Amino acid sequence: MTQRGSDLRARENQSKFAQQRIINVEKNFSTLCQNMSTYSRKVAKLRDAGDDISKTILQYAENEMQTTKAGMTGFAEQLSAVQDYRHAMVERLEYKVVQPLSLYGTACKHAKDDLKTSFSARDKELNEQKKLEKVRQKKPGDRQQISQAESKLQKATVDASRSNRALEEQMDSFEKKKMQDIKTILHEFLTVEMLFHSKCLEVYTNAWQSINSISDDDDLEEFRNSLRPLGGSESGSRNGLHNSHLGSKASLNSTGQSKTSTIGKKKASKSQQEKTTVQNWEEDEDEDDEEDDDYDDEDDEY
Repeated sequence: MTQRGSDLRARENQSKFAQQRIINVEKNFSTLCQNMSTYSRKVAKLRDAGDDISKTILQYAENEMQTTKAGMTGFAEQLSAVQDYRHAMVERLEYKVVQPLSLYGTACKHAKDDLKTSFSARDKELNEQKKLEKVRQKKPGDRQQISQAESKLQKATVDASRSNRALEEQMDSFEKKKMQDIKTILHEFLTVEMLFHSKCLEVYTNAWQSINSISDDDDLEEFRNSLRPLGGSESGSRNGLHNSHLGSKASLNSTGQSKTSTIGKKKASKSQQEKTTVQNWEEDEDEDDEEDDDYDDEDDEY
């Protein structure tokens, strides 16, 4: 009886430990999923705000002098490209981070079902033991009933032991997969972040160069020529310069209008440029994915 009681307590403690581990995983993964989802939504809002800035700068550039207009237009285009990368970042966060975390609600539910089976077998063993003790107390001389009760208890004990071994295997697999998954998810989060920032550094460098291409002296001279009243031969010469400026301005206006249209439509449907951006990003990520082949193979086997 002492050995049986010790085994029962050991199995009970084991089941309670497994139950607490499942509860902790369910709670932590749920909280992390909510936080990652919030992070993704805020990045999406930042993307939309960046598009608004690009559109505003294009509108501002419309009435500026030649080099200022060209420089600001280039800056707006590069800033818009950053938002394309940010959009790709949002999509990858949802697919690579938020979605895998959300699946753990189902995984924990299955683990709880396995735990219920173990609890049920243990409870049945406890009930059979109580019945045996009751028969021994009330009918100590009835060997037939005592023998039947002992037989039922023995069967319940075997079932409980079998269920306990199955629980150990299931919890071992659950814990192993949980550790592998959290490593993979956090690795994907870091990969998305690093790819985004590395790509944006290149684009911001181009934006910096666009601003540096603005010539204060040339635009100031152009402004003065447009401002001063013209006369005589000087007037004809400056009119020619002014007309040349107007032609260049019209060309740049066309470029600016096209870009404004592109940015205006991006919130409803991402442009072809964004698709190219995402494809380029994914090609870069393929190099990182090769490093994870061994790890992915292990997940597939599991």
